[in-house]
Amino acid sequence: MPTPPSLKVLLDFDGTLVGPNVAILLVEEFCPNGKELAHQVDEELHAGKITLREAWARQAALLPPDRIPEMAAWAVRNAPLRPGAGELVALLKRHRVPTMIVSGGLDFYIHPVLENAAIDFPVLCDGMERTPEGRLRVTHPHGHPTCRLCGICKAQITKGAAADGVRTVFVGDGSTDRYAAEVADLVFARRRLKGYCEAAGIPFYEFEEFGPVTAQLRRWLEAAEPLPAPRRLGLASSACPISQALSAGAR
Repeated sequence: MPTPPSLKVLLDFDGTLVGPNVAILLVEEFCPNGKELAHQVDEELHAGKITLREAWARQAALLPPDRIPEMAAWAVRNAPLRPGAGELVALLKRHRVPTMIVSGGLDFYIHPVLENAAIDFPVLCDGMERTPEGRLRVTHPHGHPTCRLCGICKAQITKGAAADGVRTVFVGDGSTDRYAAEVADLVFARRRLKGYCEAAGIPFYEFEEFGPVTAQLRRWLEAAEPLPAPRRLGLASSACPISQALSAGAR
């Protein structure tokens, strides 16, 4: 039998591993006029009027600082895994595929949701701290050293996951995942990320439930189906400096 390919998988959290966007749900549930405010921020973000960092700063300032445990417990109850997640996780563990959760969401709810689901993949995400005035502020331990477009630099993380003979696989749903998709070898996309990949000419595999993702990975890992030919990574027209640099280096 042919040797299975060497893959490294990066999974988005909100809207991908779990069905809903938990951050938006928390704003809707715990903030006065939360539904209106969450919708407004989300629309401005995806229309390109504000950056992800700006969106998070506005939303975090609305969350009640004294209700973090309550919000975390609420997320555990109201953030179900996407259908098929268990089978996907089992496949990745069975083949010992290095996998990490890469999210622009917040650690205070991501870790409890994963612990409740018995998922122990490494997590890279944003954090939360209190300001001297007692309000909440988002921290970005995995941000780019100079670019301030995103809170977490998924492009840099995806690029850093690459190694000789290893193909990076990114699984995501949102327009904030676009920069990871630009630099990943293989992309699984739904929702806004699917539309972006179509517009940008990035090859991708479509999914809603995780069944198609698991099936395709199984074909690569167990049925010796060859991987697609390597594609040119990066996008010269991207707003992401990592993507631009990769694209320039490929010329």
